[in-house]
Amino acid sequence: MFKLDNRIEQDSFLVKEFNDFQIRIMDVREVFWVILIPTKINLIELSDLDVEKRNILINFAVELGDYLKSRGRYYKTNIGMLGNVVSQLHLHLVLRKKSDPAWPGPVWGYNFKNKLDEKSKSNRSNLILQFSK
Repeated sequence: MFKLDNRIEQDSFLVKEFNDFQIRIMDVREVFWVILIPTKINLIELSDLDVEKRNILINFAVELGDYLKSRGRYYKTNIGMLGNVVSQLHLHLVLRKKSDPAWPGPVWGYNFKNKLDEKSKSNRSNLILQFSK
């Protein structure tokens, strides 16, 4: 049975399960940060997914990133996978503005101080839900 890594669970909230993966939003206000997690057990590397599921995941990330970028006037869409702290396979999609406090550096390791308020959670979730219908 699929079990979400505790760190991801504590730092994000679920928006939707879609195409055998979870769509989650990181609970930070400064950047629009989405995490996509395949719900198959024991996945660590991208190569652990079969080619069809891998293509679905990556294409979804690219298309969702383009959609969110156009809706929020973001400057850059970052898609990345590290897995050094959380080994469970997950993909990061981060919408960046030159005005975000981590710019131009990476978001990983930056100490974001503000959690999302309920209105921002709802707005970001609704954008994702509009895309993934």
